[in-house]
Amino acid sequence: MARKITPLPLPESPLIDTLAEFGAHVRSMRTQMQLRIDDAAALCGVSVQLLSDLENGRRSVGLDKALTVARQLGLSLVAIPRTELNAALSHIHKARK
Repeated sequence: MARKITPLPLPESPLIDTLAEFGAHVRSMRTQMQLRIDDAAALCGVSVQLLSDLENGRRSVGLDKALTVARQLGLSLVAIPRTELNAALSHIHKARK
């Protein structure tokens, strides 16, 4: 019998400043899609070990790989000048409610 995947909520903050924060977003999206890690790795074109390390914040990968994983799992990365960050985060929090 296949193991049930428990969907994890997205982290409260969309701000990503560390590998661990990026990994938490990746894991959340994977589990919400009900994908086992091996199926998600195949979908993203990366190894299971790379995806596991990425989800756990243990491995830095090239930006091309990170963007591919994010895109395949339904995440978008947005570059915002730090001077506009508070306004952008406020807008995102309002939109999530």
